[in-house]
Amino acid sequence: MWKKFKHFRSFLLLAKEEKFAKFVPEKITVNQFSLSVRQAQVKDISQILLLEQSLYQGKQPWNSMAFHTEISRNDSLYLVVLQTQCVIGLIGARFDSSNAHITNLMVDSAWQKKGIGTYLIKKVIEIAKNKNCKELSLEVRVDNLTAKNLYCKLGFTVSFVWPNYYQSSHQDAFNMVLKLASD
Repeated sequence: MWKKFKHFRSFLLLAKEEKFAKFVPEKITVNQFSLSVRQAQVKDISQILLLEQSLYQGKQPWNSMAFHTEISRNDSLYLVVLQTQCVIGLIGARFDSSNAHITNLMVDSAWQKKGIGTYLIKKVIEIAKNKNCKELSLEVRVDNLTAKNLYCKLGFTVSFVWPNYYQSSHQDAFNMVLKLASD
């Protein structure tokens, strides 16, 4: 009996480690550059932090441990966009049985307004729909009109304002939602 239990226990451990959402690597072309898109790995964190620093004027809203935790979670999916081996974009999302939430979206400033952010969001929308999620949500700084306009173009609507959401800068955020299935 103990032998069977030990085998069952290892099965449970394997099942527990399985990710809720998986992603098959893809190639995309942007301005005649071939880019790779794949699931983020722990080894990417140092490059992700460099990208974050460049976009947030040297600040790091998320530290190495936060990214490590998120990338390792079974209910999250983080994708990176690579030019050769350099991370130029990232999106992170969490999933549960009925909803998905974008936790992070970054595109290197040299690669912005070339469709990478749109591609990443559409990819998360596709995955969320395949997982039968009813809605996809995200937060965006109230003064980030470029991002807000992109999200609106993709069908997101403002559901409410989070006062003082970004505590370090005391800025408000819009909570935006995209309905994926009718109620």
